[in-house]
This record gives sequence, C-alpha cells and structure tokens, in this order.
Amino acid sequence: MYEIGVFLEERDVISSFEEAKYVKIFKKDNNVWKAKKSIIINRNNGAKGISQIREEYKKLVDQMDECKIVVVNKAFGIPYSVFYLQDFSIWELEGEPLKYLDEIVKSEIEQETMEVQEEEIGQKIKEGHYFIDLLELEITNPEMSSKNAIIPYMKQEDVKKIDIHCCHVPLWLIKERDKGNIKMEVEEVKGNDFNVSIVINN
Repeated sequence: MYEIGVFLEERDVISSFEEAKYVKIFKKDNNVWKAKKSIIINRNNGAKGISQIREEYKKLVDQMDECKIVVVNKAFGIPYSVFYLQDFSIWELEGEPLKYLDEIVKSEIEQETMEVQEEEIGQKIKEGHYFIDLLELEITNPEMSSKNAIIPYMKQEDVKKIDIHCCHVPLWLIKERDKGNIKMEVEEVKGNDFNVSIVINN
C-alpha cells in the first residue's frame, strides 16, 4: 500500500521543503485517504552549514517509515538531494494535497508497469552474473530509480552477482548489506564514479 508524505504549511496546503511546518504521511484506509502520521519539523535557529542542513533532513527521512513518495510545491537544493539519494519519488504540486493523492498513486503504478515492460536493463556477463550501468541509465531513462533497476535482478533466484557502475553508492544498498541480505565491495574510480559489486545471499 502506498504512503505519501506531504510537506505542509500551517493551513494544510502544500509547502516547500524549507518552509514546511510539518509533514503528514497519508495512507488509504477503506478507500479513504487518512493521515497516518504527522511529523513536526524542528529547525535549528541561526546560521547552519550544508552538513547540518543535510543531517536535519536525513533525520526527517528516518521518521518516515515505509513512505517513499513526497509532495512539495518546490523541489530543489539540499533537501531535494537528500530525498533523491534515498530513492524517493518527488512530486511538485500546489494547494490542497488530498485531491492529488489518487492521481499520484495511479501515475506511480503506471511508471512501475512501464519499467517492468521495458527491455532488460542489466547486461548478462555470464550465468548468474549481471552488469548494470546506472550512469548510463540516468541519461537513457532518468525517471527510473536505482531500486527499480536493480531489485528485479536481486529477486531472481538464478542471479548471484551484480556489478554496478554509479555516481554514488545507493543508500538502500548499504542498508541491504547491513541487514545481511547482500555482500558488497566498493571501488572508487574517481570523484562521483564508483564500481560496486554485490553478491546476493539467497
């Protein structure tokens, strides 16, 4: 079931990352969208560095549980990069949020269906071993997240190893490693250029 996090002003209208007072996590219950959770955004006063701002939004992400879709009226800057790197789907909309939620879910499902129907993304190196170039994918299919590109291969029983070329190591892969679901080796070729090799613990 989809959960959607909406950044809101005090009047419950969609806000930007920076100006929002709180985030409401909406989930559908008996065909009615209900607020499952409200997260008050506590901002530190005074001048803040980039690392401090990034850390504030990372803490916010940690409170959002299973939610992987967010809605704001302007998406840019440090908060955008934090949510993007965590593989969130980010929507830019204005006004009252409830009127958009069904359409968001419909579009997300259509996108996932299109991704499943598209040709194979991974290149087969040998039996059970594939290569996925996320840098190339950003050019050829920028709407596809790293999760949607890699997870279908991880779920295949005959796939044991995946080599990945990327500009950063996806944080969700690090979490999969920490859970013991995969083994991972990372080679930094140069700045924003990594070769990642994962072995799936089936």
